[in-house]
Amino acid sequence: MKRIIFLLAMVALISMQVYSQIYMDLQDNIQIPSNSWVIINPGNYTIPDQGNDGLIQINDKENIIIEGDGVAADGTNYGGYVFKINNSNNIEIRDFDLIKKYFYAVYITNSDHISIHGNNFSYNRVDSAGWISIWTNYQQALGGGVMMYSTQFGQLYDNEMKYQNDGVALYECDSIIIHDNDLSWNTSFGIRMYFTDLCDIQDNNCSHVNRPYTDPSDCAAILMLVSNNNYVVHNDFTYSGDGIFLGQFQYSQIPNNNYFAYNECSYSPHNAIEATFADGNVYIGNICNYSHYGFWLGYSFNSIVDSNEVIGNQESGIAIDRGYKNHIRNNVISENPTGIRLWQEGTGIPPYQNQDSRDYLIESNVIGGNTVAISAKNTEHLVVLNNAFVNNRNGIVLLESSVEDTITDNVFQNPSMYHIENQSPDDIYAIMNNFVINDQGLIECKILDKYDNPAYGEVIWQPSLPGNDPVFQEVPPSDMAEPPAVWYAYPEACWGYGLHEPTLKKWDYADKVVGIASVHITTGNGWDIGAMYRPAGDSIPVWDLDESDTLVFWLKSVNNTGYGFQYCSVILGNNCGGYFKYTGSATVILNPTIGQWKKISMPLAGVSPWYRTAYGNISFDEIAFVEIHADTWEYGFELWIDGVTFTGITTGKPEKAACRSEMRIFPNPANDIVYIQPGEGETIGSVEICHVSGQCILTHQTSHDYQTGERMSINIAHLKSGVYILEVSGTGFDRSFRLLKR
Repeated sequence: MKRIIFLLAMVALISMQVYSQIYMDLQDNIQIPSNSWVIINPGNYTIPDQGNDGLIQINDKENIIIEGDGVAADGTNYGGYVFKINNSNNIEIRDFDLIKKYFYAVYITNSDHISIHGNNFSYNRVDSAGWISIWTNYQQALGGGVMMYSTQFGQLYDNEMKYQNDGVALYECDSIIIHDNDLSWNTSFGIRMYFTDLCDIQDNNCSHVNRPYTDPSDCAAILMLVSNNNYVVHNDFTYSGDGIFLGQFQYSQIPNNNYFAYNECSYSPHNAIEATFADGNVYIGNICNYSHYGFWLGYSFNSIVDSNEVIGNQESGIAIDRGYKNHIRNNVISENPTGIRLWQEGTGIPPYQNQDSRDYLIESNVIGGNTVAISAKNTEHLVVLNNAFVNNRNGIVLLESSVEDTITDNVFQNPSMYHIENQSPDDIYAIMNNFVINDQGLIECKILDKYDNPAYGEVIWQPSLPGNDPVFQEVPPSDMAEPPAVWYAYPEACWGYGLHEPTLKKWDYADKVVGIASVHITTGNGWDIGAMYRPAGDSIPVWDLDESDTLVFWLKSVNNTGYGFQYCSVILGNNCGGYFKYTGSATVILNPTIGQWKKISMPLAGVSPWYRTAYGNISFDEIAFVEIHADTWEYGFELWIDGVTFTGITTGKPEKAACRSEMRIFPNPANDIVYIQPGEGETIGSVEICHVSGQCILTHQTSHDYQTGERMSINIAHLKSGVYILEVSGTGFDRSFRLLKR
């Protein structure tokens, strides 16, 4: 409805009566009368605005069209304006080829019903260095394409406004439509909004808005200060200091109620989306990947964060300091150091010292592959409901105080450390969760609470939903760096800003030492990346390494920092939070791998050049994972891993035959195709794919029984992201597997 009203408001401009048509050359101090259609004669004009009062001046006028097809104007000194408009209405500016080297191409005050389209207003006032002050009014505007102050019912579309400070700047305006413009590669803001409401901003390119010589946190693709009830949809905000930067400091009593949907905000050296001290904003379907933070919502409240993609950020996926009544739902949050981080500490920012972190609902998210899934510090009344926690290094970590927190109806699958880590003195209610396996001892082992440390509160986790009997991998593969194994690259927090490449891992079938492939990890973070092996499918490693003496693996790296790697370690851990940490000299171990493959032999006894430290209860008869760490202190690197094996392992230990199946489901997580490969003596007859709720949505009946050495492929591209159950039936067995659809 709002957009229809806007468009109807423009009808008066489009259909207005024009009384005269005038052809003229561009010159200084042109006064345009009302009811005019002015066509500027084509040509290249070099005209500075000597009086800073506009080459074309429109004061107290109405019903004017100014057309500039074939016109290029050069202001030479980055001062003044081509158009200066005040207290006027029904003004249309269109089709100018290029206006450059002015302060602003168009400067408008106290006007309404302005239409600007089809123009190129680029290369105007630009600054590449220096801090930007964002809390300044229109009298301190920075220069660029179009500036509007106290203007209503405007429309800007199909314009190009690049390579300057601002693309479009709106101060104390309302009801402006901005769509289908190219506002990229500016150095302050693509769109700057200050106390500006009821705007419709769609389908613009505001990418690559950055200052190359300063901290990028002071510029943004779109800046919205105390700007409310705006509609921001389907814009490209990538590679900008912030994608979206919204601030309401000391105006938090004014509800924002902005709607941000389906914007691409990734690759920000600062935050993909930042909203501070803000009330009632809605974020739906945005892409917030590979930035410093995906969402930074400090001191924000009543926010809805729904169905966004938040992957591979350097610090946290979603971070909120002293926020409250925020609802985080239906998002895919993966491969971040912390998926969701909530906290309250210190005295707070005046005048918000008494604002607490509280009243969160986190529901129906897929949170996978993060170093920590959720961290909540001094956060009260946290409700974590119906989420899928899959292959995180740690699940939910609760710190210092956790009053009236509940964790229910979630799926917890394959954390390498803990499902829930309660480091708070308060009890946590975590009943009716699905831990995937039906093994009370193993579940209890992955919950840290008062039974592990009397200073902590209890995690009350029973009753839980029944799971499957665990499938154990009792002997590590002869080479863990081979498909269909699953490797995760768990990043620690990264400090500093910069356009880092994301952390990616893949199989490299060309550059390898043994087998068919190596694991190839590429990271722009550089801060302690831990590469961890996991078996394919749902099996749980429980390796007896008492007879083993050495971990052997091959490494190759690319490191262009100029000073090499700074840190390396290897962690061998169990299923109960205990681990051995082996620390070695990066100079001795990692730097010789730069540009070449090197075989690494790490004695499990922890002798030089490796030094072993034990944490928690740990022994070699219960090892569950191996994790290889490398660190360059922020700068990115590449690392190849191959031939990962333990020497001296015996296989005489009896297997848990009733629990074992060699069937493989890979890749898992999967995007488009998932493969099912039967093990020795197994065949596949049919496969059903069901929601974790139990509703089956796809049945795949095979035309023949797949046997050992064959693999079945199932197309899952049409399924929504989430956790599904694969019910596999074959000769003499029925098996259930968990599948994460990205």
